[in-house]
Amino acid sequence: MVRFTLRQCAYFRAVAEHGGIAQAARALNISQPSVAQALEKLEDVTRLVLFERHHARGLTLTLQGRLFLEHVNRLEEQAGQVEREAAALAAETAGEIRLGVFRTLSPFYAAGLIRSFGEAVPGVIVRQREMALANLADALRDGSIDLALTYDRGSDPQGLAFVQLAALRPMVVLAADHPLAGRDSIDLADLADEPYVMLEGPGSRSYFEELLAESGISPPVSYVSTSLEAVRSAVAAGFGFTLLVMRPPSSMTYDGGEVRTLPITNDLRPLRIVLASRDGAHRGLVARRFTQHAIGYFAARHHAPA
Repeated sequence: MVRFTLRQCAYFRAVAEHGGIAQAARALNISQPSVAQALEKLEDVTRLVLFERHHARGLTLTLQGRLFLEHVNRLEEQAGQVEREAAALAAETAGEIRLGVFRTLSPFYAAGLIRSFGEAVPGVIVRQREMALANLADALRDGSIDLALTYDRGSDPQGLAFVQLAALRPMVVLAADHPLAGRDSIDLADLADEPYVMLEGPGSRSYFEELLAESGISPPVSYVSTSLEAVRSAVAAGFGFTLLVMRPPSSMTYDGGEVRTLPITNDLRPLRIVLASRDGAHRGLVARRFTQHAIGYFAARHHAPA
């Protein structure tokens, strides 16, 4: 434990610079006993001999004193930096956001969102963690992360607050050579007898199953994967159709296949992207800035809330 103070160090530096207690006291505009007592206490707790006392010539630094002065100068520089950074934190022009991102959303949004926010607010660092849907909710509740970019379903919402960023409309994905792939749009009833490629994941599976049930169809499941790209590859390979809300920019799949993505004419519930936080948590300026930036970022990506 440090047993001396920055004030004692400042008095020591003043004595070293001015060559005596009386001179340092005048420069600091304090009493000589205050300087002398601080210097005595500093030597006592550090067990150093900082000055040689000369009756006629005042005080001169010992070797220990010269070396200790170098440490004091660095300490005061660091203390000044801490003070400046604390002021920035208090003004919330600097800081850190621990952002959890649902793995499916990360490749579509995380990098661009974080980069654009860094350009807009350079003093704030965003530390991102990709996580499973249920883990995001738990991390928010236990304080491991500050905000989460996620869906509004697939985890327990208790104790959480949500800001909607986008409402994603489901789409049908077909192989490029499928007989229905040339259409401009499609009714799910036209796929009632087609096999279904399932994206297996918390929230997504139940959401798509509910949509199919609401549309009055129950297609046989031909292929299951937790990977969006694996699902698209299976569709391109002829395993059937799938439903997705995220649309990669290319129609090509990882294995060289090709798919077509069609809007659905049925009136289906959207899947909503939200920025989640712990209900009742302190929402300082940094968090509010990130939230407003996220709203603008998603609006610019043409996924404005519906």
